[in-house]
Formats: sequence, structure tokens, C-alpha cells
Amino acid sequence: METASEEQIGIFGGSFDPIHIGHLIIASDAIEQMRLDRVVFVPAAQAPLKLNEPAASAEDRIEMTRQAIESNPRFELSTFEIDRGGTSYSIDTATAVATAHPDARLYWIIGGDQARLLGKWHRILELADLVEFISVERGEAFRPPEDLLPNVKIHPLATRRIDISSTEIREQIKNGAPSKYFLPEPVFLYIKSRNLYEDRENTS
Repeated sequence: METASEEQIGIFGGSFDPIHIGHLIIASDAIEQMRLDRVVFVPAAQAPLKLNEPAASAEDRIEMTRQAIESNPRFELSTFEIDRGGTSYSIDTATAVATAHPDARLYWIIGGDQARLLGKWHRILELADLVEFISVERGEAFRPPEDLLPNVKIHPLATRRIDISSTEIREQIKNGAPSKYFLPEPVFLYIKSRNLYEDRENTS
């Protein structure tokens, strides 16, 4: 049972390639609606359900995330998955956070599409013993997975509908289209300074 002194921590994993304002709004909404004390951003080394490697280096994605969240004291960065290397399984990250914060109540922030695939997640029963899930629903009614296991707790999060994706931003930068207002200003400036995501054939 939750106690008055129990810390509530949200874990927000992703490639963050690049991190954009949609990610920050989701984290802010999770803090507000779920009364979280903080959200820990965890850039992934390699997501198990994604076939492609991140476009930006691990170091660049860490730095972009750091710069994006540094002005909010309730946002934190963890480099656990990148430091560990290899495929990033949620159970390993959740175990590390639970070990570091044994008295905290943990929540894992995921998109609604991911929530409907929870039955396929690596060691889901063990993971569900460590975390509850926050499912981000972008203007859609929450639909729990048909194969939802009894011990898997999912809390729907109603967030603003912002149709921004890291894939779209990378394509915009590659094609020279405007992307500034989809990104926190420090991230936009960092991408420009490092020439990230640009079409190398047109810049060489």
C-alpha cells in the first residue's frame, strides 16, 4: 500500500533520437496526473522491438537528453542502459532503479501502442512485479491488451495530442525542412552544431 512518504518515480525509456517537446510534455503530464515526484529519462542502447540502430551516437543522445531536461528539477537522466550496452531490456533497467530506490513506487511510461504489446515484452511477469505502467493515450480511448495478465497494472494517461515523432524530425533535418519548434532550443542548437541527421551526400 502506498504511504505518504513513499516516493513515486516514473521511468521514461526511449531512443530519444532526438528527444523532442512531445517527450517533455508526456513526462510533465505524467508528473501532474499520476503525482510523480520525478521522471527518469533513460536513453536506450538498442530497443528490443526496434530493428534499426539509433541514427545519432549514444553520446549525442545522452547530451541532447541532458540539455533538454536540465531546467526541470523533477526530470533526471540515467545512462544505465547505454553504459550497460547491448539490447535494452526493461526488466534490467527496472531492477537497477528498484535496487537504487527500494522504497519507491515505480511507474514505466509507454505509448499506447507499446501497452498493447506488453504480452510480448521480455520477462513481463517479473517486470510487472517491479513497476506499474503508464500508457500514453493520444486522444484515443484506452484499450487494454486482450492478453493482459492479472498482475500487470496499466494507468491510462490522457495527454495532449501532439503529432511529433523523432523519425519525422530526422527526415525534416535531412531534407532541410524547418524543425526548430519541435525541439527544445538547446537540443536544436546542439543538433545544428554537430550537423546531426543531415543528408551527408548533400553536405559533403
